[in-house]
Amino acid sequence: MTFIGKHITAARGLLGMTQADLAEISSVAEVTIRRFEAGTVQPRPATIETLQRALEDRGIEFMNGGEPGVRHRPSKAKKPGTY
Repeated sequence: MTFIGKHITAARGLLGMTQADLAEISSVAEVTIRRFEAGTVQPRPATIETLQRALEDRGIEFMNGGEPGVRHRPSKAKKPGTY
């Protein structure tokens, strides 16, 4: 799947999460998240996987069919909580 910063922005929005929140739960620097979302940097694949896993654990599902997208499926969350 092609994974871009807009996916992260959309996923955070669905969860009501800030960049700082995502940085805390993923252990990825907030500046890296900010730059990735802005499209000014492409993080290493391992960093992208870490962000993706942190969001998927909270019920986010990334899709890349004919039109890439993001949706929230709370029933799929591995780590239920405030997000």
